[in-house]
Amino acid sequence: MTYDHKEFETERFDNAGIRPQFEFGDGLSYTTFSYKDLRLDRKTIGATDQLSVSVTVTNTGRRAGKEVVQLYLSDLVASLSPAGKRLKRFAKVYLEPGQSRTLAFRLRPDDFSFIGANNKPVVEPGEFEVMVAGLKDKFELR
Repeated sequence: MTYDHKEFETERFDNAGIRPQFEFGDGLSYTTFSYKDLRLDRKTIGATDQLSVSVTVTNTGRRAGKEVVQLYLSDLVASLSPAGKRLKRFAKVYLEPGQSRTLAFRLRPDDFSFIGANNKPVVEPGEFEVMVAGLKDKFELR
């Protein structure tokens, strides 16, 4: 599944025609979840390296429930305007009330690419941002 969110689709540009009532992936749940401890195994990687990302999710409600944990990646500087927010990994977890689970994701070199001016995938060095729920962290691709 591909989810590409271009910067011009955000409220920063006051584009009133594109304001969804719910974010991508929002859904009905009978409990609540919290996220903490977003961690990247490195802050600098090479173009052929992989990046490990972990995050802890906790069921903070009174009922058991399932949560879809979504990992997004943003390329902060590029020669073209790639999607500002790209869904790269997700996992569905079942948690009892009060239960926590740490999830680990691995980003591969092709996850850092976008379609360049020649209509082929390109990986450019620069700063990237990883987002899970409201948590964010940055790393540099050299």
